[in-house]
Order: sequence, then structure tokens, then C-alpha cells
Amino acid sequence: MKRVIIFLLIVIVSIQTIQAHNPLSAMYYLEVKENINILNINLSQNGLNEALKKQYSKIDFKELSTTEYKQLAVNYLKENFHLDINGQAIKLLEGGLKLGKHQTDAKFIVSGLPKTFENLFVKIEAFIENEHHQTVFSLLLKGNTSKVILNKNNNYSASVRFKDHLMVVNSATFNKNYLWCFALIPIFLIGKKLIAKRN
Repeated sequence: MKRVIIFLLIVIVSIQTIQAHNPLSAMYYLEVKENINILNINLSQNGLNEALKKQYSKIDFKELSTTEYKQLAVNYLKENFHLDINGQAIKLLEGGLKLGKHQTDAKFIVSGLPKTFENLFVKIEAFIENEHHQTVFSLLLKGNTSKVILNKNNNYSASVRFKDHLMVVNSATFNKNYLWCFALIPIFLIGKKLIAKRN
């Protein structure tokens, strides 16, 4: 029994490690606090390397110093991040990058955020160069964490509203102008039956 429990723990830890370094996904986590608002980014080092090489194909990465590589990565992350809250563009300010063998972490201070969150639009195009990539965008607001997944299916973007300080994805609105079509279908079917009876 003891061996089974140890084996299960090893499997769980291995799965979590694999997910943390998944080259096909990135985690963006915005922490809204009283004094400072921070965007944390966790991503696979391999995923970052692949995206940068594809985006900047004319650069010889073997010639880059670590400082130059970090600056290139920071610029790439900033250029491919778009966030609007209540219609106001939020900018990434000072930040830094910590390179790892498997995982890279970045932190940015974000520009001033509104006191009340009504709606939010986020578009993160970083790493779309990598096939099957997806980004998880999470938000910590007043002690509540909610998330949206950005991928090819939603054009790496999401539009949300807030309910009890949690993000709720706006669903596509149905155009009510076409409802009259549904009224015509029964009329057409009844008319067809009446014509058939007369003949």
C-alpha cells in the first residue's frame, strides 16, 4: 500500500512538472493589489526560444548575449500583449525576465487599473508562431481568481464582463432581427399541407 501511494505521488508531481513546462502553453497571471499591480508570466524556455527564432528569423541567436536575449524577449512579450479594462488600455511598465533551463518567468508592473472592473478585453498573440499554442490568462481580483483560455479558436482573445469579481466570458449575441424567419416556417408547412389536401 505504501509503495502504491509513493508511486501515485511521483506520477502526480511528474504530471504537474510536465504541465508547468509545456512548450505549447503559457500562463499570464494578473494580480490586482492595493499598492501595486503585477502581471506574472510563466512559459516554457523551449517555447520562448522557438517563438523568438520564428519572429526574429534574421537574428543570429548564437551571437546574442544573455542581456540582449532578455531584452529581445521582454520587447516581444510587451508587443504581443493587449489588455483593455473598461475600455482603457493597460500598459506593461517596468519588468524583468528570469531565464531557466526549462521554465522562464517574467514579471511586469502594469499601469493604473480602475477601482471597479466592469468589462475586460485581452488579446495575447505571443507564441502563436508555435503550433497548437494556448495561453491561460488568470486574474486575481479582490481575493477571487478566474481564468480564460486563449487559443486559435478564439483568435487568442477574450471579451469578459465581471460578476462577483470573477470574469465571465461574453457569449456571442444572437441577432433578433431574424426571429421572424422562425414564424414563417410553421406557416409554410401548414400552407403546404393545405395545398396537398386540396389536390
